[in-house]
Order: sequence, then structure tokens, then C-alpha cells
Amino acid sequence: MSVPASAELERRLAHYHQIGFGDVLEALAYLRDDGDYVLAGGSLAYGLGNHLSDLDVVIAGDATIDASRVPLEHFVGSLRVDVWKFEQRRIDALFASAEEGLASPAPFGTTFGDVDHENDLKLLHRMAFGVVLDGAPPPRSSPRGHDEIACDLVVREYAERMRTSAFLAQSALQAGRTLAALINARQAAEEALQAAIAARGLPFTGDKWLQLRLTQDAPDLGAAYESVARLPGPDGPETPGFVERAVALCRTLLGVDVSAPAVASGAAWTADDLTVAEVGARRLLLARRHAALWELDGDEAAELAGLVGTNGGPRVWACEDLDPAQAARCFALYERGLIGLRWDRGLPLSELRLAGSSGS
Repeated sequence: MSVPASAELERRLAHYHQIGFGDVLEALAYLRDDGDYVLAGGSLAYGLGNHLSDLDVVIAGDATIDASRVPLEHFVGSLRVDVWKFEQRRIDALFASAEEGLASPAPFGTTFGDVDHENDLKLLHRMAFGVVLDGAPPPRSSPRGHDEIACDLVVREYAERMRTSAFLAQSALQAGRTLAALINARQAAEEALQAAIAARGLPFTGDKWLQLRLTQDAPDLGAAYESVARLPGPDGPETPGFVERAVALCRTLLGVDVSAPAVASGAAWTADDLTVAEVGARRLLLARRHAALWELDGDEAAELAGLVGTNGGPRVWACEDLDPAQAARCFALYERGLIGLRWDRGLPLSELRLAGSSGS
């Protein structure tokens, strides 16, 4: 018989910090309004973490006042407790937003979130999988279970991250940037693993606990990861094979082809402020946003003039239309933060076939 999550969390708090739920609730009592409930989430609550891990706590309710998305840091003995306080309607709206994002064909970078913002993802999982310390959370406000919505969101988010990383790995390889190819290839594989883990109904705790999650809860996925877990040297002949293995693993785990030919038709490089300027016999690349100039040699000037031109203004370059030299030049610009990568559409869950998931 499995140990209830609340009992396991209290055991871990006692083992690591010699405290219990009562100590945490006492320290946070001043933050609660009438009717507020208290949930604990994060790695400690999900059976991960260690004695250095903090405890994430959400305080919410229908009558909550002074809500804030900035966590309030507390120490209860040696345990750091980060507290978020929300009005219940804010949480309900977040789940509704997640459902809208999942239903949309647009890339997640323009609907629910992007690679730089995980706070909402983590909050959804704290609400869906959190351990109740006190009070009674209200019934779910959406037709589907909160755990299903939260996990689907991670699957979709990480599938789209994986597609980007896989494409960048192959673009870097074509451009002769072997270290960038290796790093992006392994990142693509790890993002595919995160999607596969979430598809099994496991709560999301960010990227840092991936190895422990694989060992503890998904050893079959951990075995699959072994083929790309160790990076070869960037100057050796193993790089093309490593990238190929990573792309193949992504396809196995998510059931979607992310080879460069398969996804290039939906990808485009974007630049809104680059200009090739002529100053006498010199050719300069002007980036207004960065207030910077680069002098170009003859080959660079010819390649970029065909893309950027001399008039400035918005530029969108479809990846499938570029020749190898132009593609390499675009990747070099991307590495320097001068252009972006855009996708025409997202990766709806209906297009994924996740290995070993409950829905596969």
C-alpha cells in the first residue's frame, strides 16, 4: 500500500528539518484570510528534492485580499518556505487560459507562455497535485480534471520547445557549429523526456529534477536517455551521429518527425531592424535595436544583401527557401541574438503519439 502524499511530506519535513505541518501553518497564519486554504507543492511535496529544497506554498480563497504573484520568503527552522497568495478567481482564470491555449493551433510562445516563463506552469501543478495542509480547496471550475489540464500543458509546451531545439541542432550542424549542435540536440531530447513524463500524469517541477524523476518514476525513459546523456567532444567525428540519435529519440518519445526537412516548411527566421549599409567601398551590417555595426567581407555582404537588402524594414525568411550558405549565415545571426525563429503553428496534442503514456 502506497503512503499518502501528506504523510510522506510530513515524514520528509521531520527527517530533513525536524518540523511538521503545524509549524509551517503557525508561521504563515498571519497571511491567511477567512476561508483561505493552504497547499504545499514543489519537489518536496512530489517526493523529490532533498534537505536543501524549499517548500512551495499556495494560500488562496474566495475572500483573499492582498494577493501577489511575488513569493514571500519565510524560514521555519532550517526550511525555506516560499509563499504565493492568490484570489481563487485568479486560479480559475489560469486553468481557463490553459484550456484555451491547448485548444489553439498557434504556437505556445504566443498563447499561454514561452520558454522564459514557467511560473504559471508550476502554479497549475501546485494546484493540481499539491498536498493540502489546511482548509478545503473548492471544486474544480473546469470540466476536465486539473491534473489532466496541468499535465497536458507541459506536454504541449515541451513538445514545442523540443521542436525548436531539434531544428536548431540540425541548423547548427549544417553551419559547422558543432558545440551548438550537440547542446541543442541533447536539450531537445531532454525536452521530449519532460513531455513524456508529464503525459504519464506526473507533476512538473522544472528541469533540475529530470534525472531523479527518470530514475525514480520512469526507468524505461531513463534507459532511452542513455544514448544521448553524454556529450561527445565537439571536435570529434561523433557529432552528426549524436544529433541523429537525439532527433530519432524525440520522434520515438513524442511520435512526431522533427528532422529538418520535415519541419523547415513551418519555420522562418525573423529580423525587423537589420540593414546592409554601403559606406564608400565598405559594407556594414547595421542592427538598430542593438545600436551596433559589423563590417562585412565580400562573401558575407553578398549573402546578407540577398536576405536583408539595403532598405531595412521587417524581414521574414522561410527556412525551406534558403540555400546552405544563407542558412548558415542565418544561424550565425541567430547565435548573436540578431534574428529570431518563428513557427507558423504549434504542436496540438492530437498530433503527438507519446511513448508509454496513458493515452497512447
